[in-house]
Order: sequence, then structure tokens, then C-alpha cells
Amino acid sequence: MPPKRKATSFFTPETTASQPARTTAVAAFELQAAQTAQSIPRDLRVDRIRPNPFQARRTFEGIEELVAAIQAQGFISRLRVRPDPADPQYFQLAYGERRWRAAQAVGLVTVPCDVAAYADDQMLEFGLIENIQRQDLNPVEEGICFRQLIDQGRYSIRSLAERLGKDKGYVEGRLALVRAPDDVQQLVVQRPDTIDAARQIAKVESPAERAPLIAGVMEGQITSRDVRERVRTRAAASAEQTTADEVRAIEREVTQIERVLDRWAGVAMRDATNQAAVGAAVARLITRLEVLLKQR
Repeated sequence: MPPKRKATSFFTPETTASQPARTTAVAAFELQAAQTAQSIPRDLRVDRIRPNPFQARRTFEGIEELVAAIQAQGFISRLRVRPDPADPQYFQLAYGERRWRAAQAVGLVTVPCDVAAYADDQMLEFGLIENIQRQDLNPVEEGICFRQLIDQGRYSIRSLAERLGKDKGYVEGRLALVRAPDDVQQLVVQRPDTIDAARQIAKVESPAERAPLIAGVMEGQITSRDVRERVRTRAAASAEQTTADEVRAIEREVTQIERVLDRWAGVAMRDATNQAAVGAAVARLITRLEVLLKQR
């Protein structure tokens, strides 16, 4: 199995040319953070602080390094928190979850904090700021973060892309990953360089049919182009099978209709009343058939 590759995201430097747009986006968020409600410095118990509920990140790396730094230098920075809206005895992190986790690991009882009444949308953007500065969100986490920002009503897809210095298709691609099946998401988490292949695999409805494609991509045995061709071939075969099944179903139904008409013919021969009833029923069917023929 080939080694995992570094995630390519709007947080990860790709080219020198892309850096100014990213720097501008980060600076804009940080400026907004500096203009939020006035904060109050307080030392808070570590066990009274809870994670940011809008944090997109699911894994936190580099905690051991922070633990070593705290043990050597002490906790020299401040966390940014707000009172928990659901429980005023607790606080929610706005910024600094890795440092908070490291403080827990070290066994600190209290940590210095800045407390302010941040709104939900500010908490959401603080989480994004932190992830931008860390520069290592995987594409699925990016999509979760984008989805939250859009659902908050603060951005459209286009305005978010402009704010981040990316094109609209980039944001749409990450949002598509959030809707993808879990197995496809895990492929992207483990191999962020396989986004194009993953989006093609997500079109396959059956988990059993997705499994060999995911394994092949994960092991580097098939390329994105291979996946696209296999998915296209599978879709064409599926469409042909669906058409064949529909034709067979129509033939069965025609046979059933013919049997009904044969029975009606016998009923109509019994007396004038039955003949009139069958004639009315046939007239209704002819009307429906004429409508159907006009729709061709």
C-alpha cells in the first residue's frame, strides 16, 4: 500500500501564487475575531471547559509536542471561551482546543482564558480560523466546515468561495463529499489525493460494488481515469438492464390485458346490459390509449 499523502486543501500551500489569497482570507477572519465582544480575563478550571460545538475537526495531532512545551515552559497563552448557553457553570472553547487537550494531558487544574459572549456564528468562524492556521484539515472536514457556514446563512457557495480565495467548484466538491457514503469518506480521509476517484465511486449505490473500487484506489492499483470508466460502464450496463426489465414487464402486462379483454368478450355475449357495460369500459380504455399515443 502506498504511503498516505498530505491533504491538498485550501489550508495547504499548493503554489506560491495561491498563498496571497489564503493569507488574505485568514487575515480577514482574524480581524473579525479581534472586533468581537469585549473579553474578560479569567483563570478557569480545565474540567469546566467544553469543546467548540462547531468544531469541524475530528482528530487532533501534535498534542504530544504541546504537552512537552507546557511541561517545559508552562501554559503561557490564553484560551478563548464563552459561557455555555445551556449550562452557565461551564464554558465552551472558541479557540485553542489542542492547547486545552494538552493541558488536560499534563494534568493542569486551571488555565488562563479570555471569556466573552460570542455568538454561534462567531464560534463557527473561530473554529475555521483555527483550522486554517493549522493547515491540515482533510477534505471531508473541510466539507463539514463549509456546510456549517452555509447552513448558518452567512454565506452562499459563491460568497464562501470568494471569501476563501477559491473557485466555486472547489467548495461544491467538498460539500459533495459530505453527502458521500461513509466508505467513500473514509477513502478520502486516508487518501486525500483521491478526491476525483471518490466522487465517481460515490455514484455507485451498492456498498458491495463500491468495495473493490475503493480497495483498488486505496492500494494504487487503479487510477481516477480507470474508476471513471468503470463507473460509466457500470451505469450503462445498469441502464440497459433496466430497459430490458421494463420491456419484459410490459410484455407480461400486455398478456394480462389480453386475458381481460377475452373475458370481457365472453361477458358481453350474455345479454344487452353486459354488452353495454363492456362497451363503456372499452371506450374508456380507448380514450386512455389515445392520450398515451399523443404523449409519444
